[in-house]
Amino acid sequence: MAAPRKKKSAPAQEKTYTFTFTMPEIIGLCAGAVAALCAFFVLGILLGRGYQPEKDVPEIAMMLPSQNNASGEVKGGVLKPEELDYIDQLKKRPEPPVQPQKAEPKKEAKVEKKTSPVKKAESAKTEKQEVQVAEKTAQVQQAEPEPPVEIDNPVEVDAPQYSYVYQAASFGDDARAQSFANKLTSSGLDSYVEAGKSGTKTWYRVFVRHNGTPDSTQKMKKKLAKYGIKKPLLKSKKAI
Repeated sequence: MAAPRKKKSAPAQEKTYTFTFTMPEIIGLCAGAVAALCAFFVLGILLGRGYQPEKDVPEIAMMLPSQNNASGEVKGGVLKPEELDYIDQLKKRPEPPVQPQKAEPKKEAKVEKKTSPVKKAESAKTEKQEVQVAEKTAQVQQAEPEPPVEIDNPVEVDAPQYSYVYQAASFGDDARAQSFANKLTSSGLDSYVEAGKSGTKTWYRVFVRHNGTPDSTQKMKKKLAKYGIKKPLLKSKKAI
């Protein structure tokens, strides 16, 4: 047997509510809402100022929560108008304390001492006397003769002079000897060349002639030292 088919149930429709108001009813509802708002506003102002309506209307006391304060006084008291500016006063910067001005010391007027004409005349006389004394000392210093200047190393005027002949060098070649003699002559020395035999070989000797004092020979020796001749050989010494 075939099972009976179940009929599909229609979905449940949501219930909707409609309210209809007439114009007088809408005006009445608006007026009631405005009256309620005004009542709450006035009640809030009264409570903010510390007014307790529950004392006059006991029914309101039943609506308000119970207070532990039996005396009914509001804690902290009522705010005063001058206390409302407390925050603005905190924002203001404190003015610095006024320091007392120090009294400036009075400057004492300098009293100029007037010199009498007698003192002026005395000071002028003393100045003239000092000038005269200075002039006299200057004249005395100019009249004194200056001491003679002593010379540490006086030149000997009568020093003896000699004619010196020194052998500066010797060469085996005449050309080399003449070349070296010309160099000495160019440096201011009186030089010449002489040939002489030593055994079987001929040598060409370079001589330097010098006339002067024994001290003047030092200059001649310094010139020879420039050419490598430190100790020239003395050949003759004759008084002039």
